[in-house]
Amino acid sequence: MNAPATASPSQGIKLVPMQVLIRGRIDAVRRHDKTTYTRIVTPAPDPYSRPQTVEVRSRQRLGQTGDEITVLAQLGGYTRKPFRSIDKETGETTMVTPVDHTVDAVE
Repeated sequence: MNAPATASPSQGIKLVPMQVLIRGRIDAVRRHDKTTYTRIVTPAPDPYSRPQTVEVRSRQRLGQTGDEITVLAQLGGYTRKPFRSIDKETGETTMVTPVDHTVDAVE
């Protein structure tokens, strides 16, 4: 049960926990400091649903806008500052801690 899953037999990629294989078209690329941010649009699973969009951080450019790519990435994340939220129906106050997810290319 702890053995890594094979993403695709033809590619020979072994996924480990917290990794994801992303396949799609590069929609946009931007650079900030020494990090490249690549926005990837994935194919819609069926004709009636929307395609998913993810942004992958990397040190090097993954491709040009319009390129079809497959990239292995590491999932991560961090919590932001908590804030109070009031339920409009009950008036109950709760603390909400937002979580931001990160996706970094395995290079």
